Amino acid sequence: MTVEIGEKTREAVPRESRWNVLSRRVVSSFRRAGPALYGYLGCKVLGVAWIAMQSTGSDKSLATMLGYVWDAQWYLGIAQNGYGQAELVPGYGGGPAGRWQDLAFFPLYPGLVRAVGELLPMGVVGTALLITCVSSFVAAWGIHDLGAALHGRRAGVLLVILWGLLPQAFIQSMAYPEALFTALSAWALYALVTQRLISASLLAVAAGLTRPLGVAVVAAVVITAVLTSPRGRRTLAAVLIAPLGLLGYFVWVGICTGRLTGYFDVQRDWNTRVDFGRSVVEAITRVAAGHVSAVEQTSVLIVIAGLVLLWILMSSRPPAAVVVFTVVLVAMAVGVSGFIQIKPRFLLPGFTLLLPAAACLAKAKPISLVVTLTTMAAVSLTYGAYFVTAGYTP
Repeated sequence: MTVEIGEKTREAVPRESRWNVLSRRVVSSFRRAGPALYGYLGCKVLGVAWIAMQSTGSDKSLATMLGYVWDAQWYLGIAQNGYGQAELVPGYGGGPAGRWQDLAFFPLYPGLVRAVGELLPMGVVGTALLITCVSSFVAAWGIHDLGAALHGRRAGVLLVILWGLLPQAFIQSMAYPEALFTALSAWALYALVTQRLISASLLAVAAGLTRPLGVAVVAAVVITAVLTSPRGRRTLAAVLIAPLGLLGYFVWVGICTGRLTGYFDVQRDWNTRVDFGRSVVEAITRVAAGHVSAVEQTSVLIVIAGLVLLWILMSSRPPAAVVVFTVVLVAMAVGVSGFIQIKPRFLLPGFTLLLPAAACLAKAKPISLVVTLTTMAAVSLTYGAYFVTAGYTP
């Protein structure tokens, strides 16, 4: 087909569909992230294999240790029976009495477990672990792309590996929503950095349905939209859309409990409230006095390291979206009451804390890189295996 323009003719070129453009971008992005994903695969296989070796002779299978402990039981119970039925599921423990205590756990992860479980004959634990595994790789992909956008591809690869070698990285392989939440957070931040405001707001909705920490993603979207985006319909839409997941769940919990403050009442039943870091200070005091276990000591060190890394990150002047997300996430992890052992889990999605380290290691000599990663691997394997096999899983 030709189109005449005056005396000249030219071939009419069909406009490429948005779907084709999007699919090409996704494939290209996935190929660029290949080295990071292979590196993360190595970290993941090493961690799970080490836990499996340490659990030899235990009366629990690897799947049970990774998929049916502590909070994972609550998520799996919701996936199997819905909300309000938790007390009917055998084996539960560590929670308050009452019909609606499981409302403390957000719905997206157990909802995915239930939906995928209807399609795959894997059982609830196998399905949960599959979703966690896939989510962790999607998270690694997003972390790479964000790191590469800010500091180059080498830094992006190292950022993923550092995240995979965190002491609490074993949680990336368990039936918890942290991997899913990290994936949503990473891609939301990448969307903000690359000025895709509506995409970021939609990811914030999903993050708000996954963890209470979703408020960090919502805050990043809203504040970035207000401060850095031109006023217009897209900015207004992003500001209005981003909080819908979080607020929608709060409203639904209020309806279930018959109280406007239902969600916060449920959290108080779990002895979870804002304490402005008092529980962390008390844990540090106990460590200084020498009256705690090795797990508590390591957990305190991880929290202190998180605060130091936050200061270093702020000194490097990252984009506003990264600053807001990281500050809110760390503030919630440190400023809310709870056992010190669960604080590292709350800090796990804070991969942005590792941005300065990744940028620095990208310029380091090979020997420095090998020593750093080997040391992190040794600490991660020791901490993770002891945590899981000793029954300390948060």
